[in-house]
Amino acid sequence: MRRQIISIKEDTKAPENPTLFHHLLSADIPESEKSVERLTDEANTVIGAGQETVAWILTVIVTHLLTNASALRKLKEELKEAIPDPNVIVPEAKLAALPYLTGVIKEGLRLGHGVTSRLARVPHEPLIFPGDDRKSKGPSKQWVIPPWTPVSMTSMFMHLDPVTFPSPHEFKPERWSDPSTFPTLDKNIVAFTKGSRQCLGMNLAYVEMYLWLAKTFRRYGSRDVRFESDEGILELVDCGLEDIEIVGDRFVPITKTKNGVRFRVLP
Repeated sequence: MRRQIISIKEDTKAPENPTLFHHLLSADIPESEKSVERLTDEANTVIGAGQETVAWILTVIVTHLLTNASALRKLKEELKEAIPDPNVIVPEAKLAALPYLTGVIKEGLRLGHGVTSRLARVPHEPLIFPGDDRKSKGPSKQWVIPPWTPVSMTSMFMHLDPVTFPSPHEFKPERWSDPSTFPTLDKNIVAFTKGSRQCLGMNLAYVEMYLWLAKTFRRYGSRDVRFESDEGILELVDCGLEDIEIVGDRFVPITKTKNGVRFRVLP
């Protein structure tokens, strides 16, 4: 990455396909933000954010599917109907219209959380919240957070809220199947955060998840769920749901097991 950044800095020709670093170098920002060291750090951040997060969400999804025969069967039935020929590459836009596959991905994001650290924001205006009147019949108290007060909260608080997501620790893709409640549920998924600081790679991440899951589970099943046209099965190796249980936060989720999740492909 360092060599590539040096090459970009030394190349004076207009690039045919400009990258993030071309834009940074031409931006009206301090020169200290354009040093090789600074841009190399930026490259490491981009690579880490693009690999670690999506890989973890897919790990969570695969583990749940391979331990939940009912969910895997529903997913495979939907994929078989939508993709009669498993050798055909289906555009992501068509896959995104599949309700159960979408529910699988949303549950993976909800239970994988993305970044678990408390990402601080400093609002310039007061934040006004109504009180929690779910347990009281009287008027609720209004809460006001003054301007310039640092505010932060882990996404886990929202993703595991039993009011928004009943049985929050259960992997239930069907909870996303009702069009009338989907917007409310989706509003409370903050794996990519929200607003002006929303993850720049969100759309790419969705494309990766839709394509990988559709291609993989259209062709492969499990020991409990195998279709006639499947090429083989996926099998967890000495691991299970306990290996994706989150016990710590180091910006990304930390599990209690050292070996992580492993699976093998069998004919």
